[in-house]
Amino acid sequence: MAKLKKPDQKLLDLKRTGTLNPHPTAVSDTLFRENPFFDSKDLLQVRYEMLRRHRVEGASIVDVSSTFGVSRPTFYQSQTAFE
Repeated sequence: MAKLKKPDQKLLDLKRTGTLNPHPTAVSDTLFRENPFFDSKDLLQVRYEMLRRHRVEGASIVDVSSTFGVSRPTFYQSQTAFE
């Protein structure tokens, strides 16, 4: 008899709170690909890092939008919501 796989609690919590990224594979940022702390399924973490990269590191909006898998309007919406 096959063992039942235990559900991923973080994934369940992200779904429950509405912070599950619907397009995690669109995130191509190096941190999210190479560091297990960064989770492309965590929409809040992805958006925060996107805004931080622009604001602190000075990356262009076009670049961060592309790297984090969002449109420029989505970037501006995130920026407004954060402020």
